[in-house]
Amino acid sequence: MSQALHQAFAELPGLESFCTQLWENFAPLFAMKKLQARAGVLLERLPPGQLAHELSEWKRLALVPSPDPHDQELVGVLWQSPLFQVLMDAIGFFPPDDIDLRPYMAPLYATVQEMAEARQQLVLKCTRGAVARGDLPYWQVVLKMQAPHLYLEPFLRPAEELQGCDLACGWGRICLTLSDYRHRRIHACDLAQSSLHSLEKLAVRRELPGTIETHRVDILNLPFPDHFFDFYLAFDIFEHLVDDVLSRCIREMLRCGKVGAPLYTETPLLAYCPPLTHLQNWTKEELCAAFEREVVDGKSWRLKFWDPLIPDHLTFVIEQVH
Repeated sequence: MSQALHQAFAELPGLESFCTQLWENFAPLFAMKKLQARAGVLLERLPPGQLAHELSEWKRLALVPSPDPHDQELVGVLWQSPLFQVLMDAIGFFPPDDIDLRPYMAPLYATVQEMAEARQQLVLKCTRGAVARGDLPYWQVVLKMQAPHLYLEPFLRPAEELQGCDLACGWGRICLTLSDYRHRRIHACDLAQSSLHSLEKLAVRRELPGTIETHRVDILNLPFPDHFFDFYLAFDIFEHLVDDVLSRCIREMLRCGKVGAPLYTETPLLAYCPPLTHLQNWTKEELCAAFEREVVDGKSWRLKFWDPLIPDHLTFVIEQVH
């Protein structure tokens, strides 16, 4: 164990348990020492004094061994924390800014069953420690676990130009991997400026000039007019929102979305884990109910496509309900 990580564990009791709870979502328990070693190397690279500051802040906010699952603000605090970013990058969460993503993208799976089989193989590699060893960085895993040509494209209406929104886009894991960019402008929205900078650099390498426009915004107050978007993308977002915040987010999407606009979302089900800032533990029925009960200007969401082989991928469409 590196001196920096040993110091962190000693100064912040509960941090080691936090790390284990966090990392076991991506790697087996027998691989924890490898992840600790990788995290230690990354901690050594932090600017002088930053680790001490982070440990003090985490202690003040009582983030370990597990943050308060009812405190929405702690989600933003963690994801903008350099210490948390190191712990996530120990699994290879963030791709290098200067890489071309295309060689790592998923093929165009012919069916959901084909996608499910590929996903099963990836999960098997993860359980055998591939992520922990660094053989399969997590950013490569997520690129293989999506299929917009199955979950988005069939539900889009033809138009001269489609306006899309990638909500809480992060580094662009979904908006940078669509199967078709013709006649589209994608508004990538996130609160973290560092993520938007990464996305912009990756978009250049992806050769998508003028197609993706980044916006540093609060997703509960989107700076777009009513009935603006033709489609939405939202990957790994809603499970990070407590009930009242989720309701506001869903309503804001309805306000900005056109009737007929699809939403392609990956939302983990039965995946409660506060150290990963997962605050919900939905079944598919509970998630659908959360979406379908909201109504704005006579518009509501309706589930249009779901297959139990890939239970956390869903397509909702905005419908006129009255």
